[in-house]
Amino acid sequence: MKKALSIILVLSLVMVSLFSVNVFAESTINVTIDSVAQSYDVMPIIENGRTLVPMRGIFEALGAEVAWDDATKTVTGTKADTKITLQIGNTAANVNDKEVTLDVPAKILDGRTLVPVRFISESLGCEVNWDDATKTVIINSSSKKLAKLVSTFHRPVPTEFTKSNDMYDIMHFEGSSISQQETSYNDVKNKGEVVCTEDEFLASISTTGGDKYGTSEVVDVEGQTFKKALRITCTEPPAATSAFITRTKATPEKNPGDGVDKDDIMLLAFRMRTISTEAPDNIGQVQVQIEHPTSYKKALFEKAVAGKDWTVVYLPFTGVQDATAIGIRGGFYKQVVELGGIEIINLGKGFDIKTLPKTTAILPELEPESPWRKEAIERIEKVRKGDFTVVVKDKDGNVIPDAQVELDMFEHQFEFGTMTGPNTITNEDYRRTTSINFNAAVSEHFMKWAPFEETPDQAIGQTNAAKELGIKYFRGHSIFWERQFGSDKKTNMTPDYMFEDEVTKNKEKFDELCKKHLTEIVSQFKDYVTEWDVENELITNTYFMNLFGMDVYKDHYDWAREILGKDGELYYNDFKQFETSYYELLDKMVEMGVDFDGIGIQSHYDGSTRMPTELMRMYDSHRKYGKRLKITEFSNSIDDKAQQANYLRDVLISCFAEEMMDGFLMWGYCDGSNKTAYRPFYDSEWNIKPAGLVFQDLVYNKWWTKDAKANTNAEGKATIRGFYGDYDVTVTANGKTVTDMVAFHKGYDNVLEITVE
Repeated sequence: MKKALSIILVLSLVMVSLFSVNVFAESTINVTIDSVAQSYDVMPIIENGRTLVPMRGIFEALGAEVAWDDATKTVTGTKADTKITLQIGNTAANVNDKEVTLDVPAKILDGRTLVPVRFISESLGCEVNWDDATKTVIINSSSKKLAKLVSTFHRPVPTEFTKSNDMYDIMHFEGSSISQQETSYNDVKNKGEVVCTEDEFLASISTTGGDKYGTSEVVDVEGQTFKKALRITCTEPPAATSAFITRTKATPEKNPGDGVDKDDIMLLAFRMRTISTEAPDNIGQVQVQIEHPTSYKKALFEKAVAGKDWTVVYLPFTGVQDATAIGIRGGFYKQVVELGGIEIINLGKGFDIKTLPKTTAILPELEPESPWRKEAIERIEKVRKGDFTVVVKDKDGNVIPDAQVELDMFEHQFEFGTMTGPNTITNEDYRRTTSINFNAAVSEHFMKWAPFEETPDQAIGQTNAAKELGIKYFRGHSIFWERQFGSDKKTNMTPDYMFEDEVTKNKEKFDELCKKHLTEIVSQFKDYVTEWDVENELITNTYFMNLFGMDVYKDHYDWAREILGKDGELYYNDFKQFETSYYELLDKMVEMGVDFDGIGIQSHYDGSTRMPTELMRMYDSHRKYGKRLKITEFSNSIDDKAQQANYLRDVLISCFAEEMMDGFLMWGYCDGSNKTAYRPFYDSEWNIKPAGLVFQDLVYNKWWTKDAKANTNAEGKATIRGFYGDYDVTVTANGKTVTDMVAFHKGYDNVLEITVE
């Protein structure tokens, strides 16, 4: 019994000893903020390698207001435009409503709430270091005062506008009038042979499902070039649109019974308007089919839409022998729509469909009063603007009341850019318009592996030219792109030797060459280019992965980080944002611990037009990754200048309203850029287009702070709200004027002290 008691006593002493050592270790943890030692009523502790400190002590020492909700056991700290929320025992925290996973949750100890000191400090923009010798957490908050001013270059930005700087006073361009559309249609009509007239089309109308779903009838029309129209009334939308079809006995044949040659280019054209509809966007809709009468193989199966006004619809078709049966599906909503002036034109063999006029698009979200825009503009006001404070003192450090302070923006913090090419070096018009419009750029071609290796002078020359033009931000694109050739099937994107057996069957050699290339190109531009697409389009180009697995990606990002350090911005760039495989890839990259900071969203909308609300939902789907976002290759090459301008306007607004977004770069902005017609800003003679005017109105008028003035108060402070960017500051006091240049950027205290002697 005595032996047992002795054992218990010894074990107890050991446990007490261990506990004492643990307490002692924790009690020696020190915290300094800007070299000032902090003291707390409950000492910091270390849990799972993380230091926790009393919440009120750390928040208030860093200048934040702190609130406690006892019902939910939730801590909220707020400073300037940063809000941090933590819940006791929960590893899911939020910074500005973005979820962050903590290694260790907040906890309550001895009646005090303890929070992770590094998480709190870094969320408030401080630098945090650990001195193991003295067991000290070293917090430096001085970096929060002001961002570093990277460049003092003042580009010749636009200064004259036709609209006010009110963000709701948008530029909007109307599409072609019906008379203009009629003129274009007559030009097309003269290029072919009308094989089905309006009278022939309307002479023999019948309706499938008419007894249950609606009616079809011919009605009179006034004030148009045509006198009759087909009115389709849907009273009950069917489960399948094939249940309600308006048919005609007319055909695309030149002569009845001749059939249709599958190689002939045909055009069905008509005018359409909506009388009434229960569609949520108030747009009527039909679907036109032209098919083989027995096999039902379709030469045409396209939707057409229209608002309340007449618009000309163009539906070209070809490719199906003897496709002569015509039908119109009208059962999408309860609606009444009219189709008039219906004709079919045979344009013959070899006609270029691309030369046909486009149907004037009906896009409700691009209309001036579309409701989504109000919320987006409110978000812009919240996330893209901040309060900037100027403190004015005399040479003895005394504050000066009633000093006049003026702020004038000369550069955006947000990146608005374009791709660069040889024209950036050689073409004066290109150089001039680049400097006027953009503060950012990305290399289109010559920073890819093979092009850089073959002609390094181009990449070097383009970056030097960009500096000369005042380009503040330059993206590197792309360190790796797992394609041997470009779209022309002959221009090398990756050197040929990377596809030879000596490399493809030797991982060590493969790594050696990859690291050599990465080191050379990143080091070459390190002083100017600190942001890189390390990998590009990994879903459609998987050559390296197929050889050695996905671990090669992690290696590439790790090597880039070694060179660029924590201030480098490492991106993954792709165009697959509307496909599941894209998010599966991102999930895998996160799971593997790939060290990347941002995601490049290419945004090529030349063939498909994604509406603003769809884009905003897509941006939001990236929130879970906690990465920065950037539009890296926007394009919208269409010949409808009005739609192009309205679309660019609303893509810009939806992008600028997204808090995670840091930039919007275009894949060419003038006609002929990248061998593509219909670029948005300038035609081939450098005349500015509607989309260029929209861009300048938003970026340099509505999202630009100029002539902003205030007088200092009794404490010598003047606070002005403006868009985040670089500013000229002018202070006048006691008959003297002092000027300065400063970066007022998001995430900083944005307090500038100026001395007037």
